[in-house]
Amino acid sequence: MRAAERSAAPTGRNAQRLSRGLLWLLCSASLVSALGLGALFMGHWTWAREILCGLLTLSAACFALTLADPDRHWWALRIVAGLVAGGYLAAVLRLTFFPTAGGLGMPAPLLFLATAGFMVCGVPALSFLLWGHTRGRMARDDVGEAGRLERYTARIIPALAWGTWLAVGVYLLHLLVQ
Repeated sequence: MRAAERSAAPTGRNAQRLSRGLLWLLCSASLVSALGLGALFMGHWTWAREILCGLLTLSAACFALTLADPDRHWWALRIVAGLVAGGYLAAVLRLTFFPTAGGLGMPAPLLFLATAGFMVCGVPALSFLLWGHTRGRMARDDVGEAGRLERYTARIIPALAWGTWLAVGVYLLHLLVQ
């Protein structure tokens, strides 16, 4: 009986797992995106385009390593989570300090969307990067003694989700009234 319980529980350092089908899909999508954008940018390379294609290739390699052996390459999904969190944080910082970068003309809605994206996708990705679970360390089955930071994180992540939906609703209401 205990052997069956041990085999059903996650054995790696990540408390959450992705299914093999989803890993295949993400690996293929990352690789096709990197190759497609590389072909599209051929002859028109800039440093930003090189970084984008490199990060897509890195994420495809991380997904492939996780497909090969999720217990041995537990860190690969955390790298992808770090890329997601870092990308959203970079978007928020770019639109905060360089609002006219890119020449789109409307920095406030873009900053709002980048902030909402960070709260919806970036914060859980950052939590997975740090603790191996999108809801923080307290959501793990193997958690030991919880400290003040873990209790704070367990309360703040759901509050961020509710706050994000409230902010999106207020923003959409503002657009309708205008």
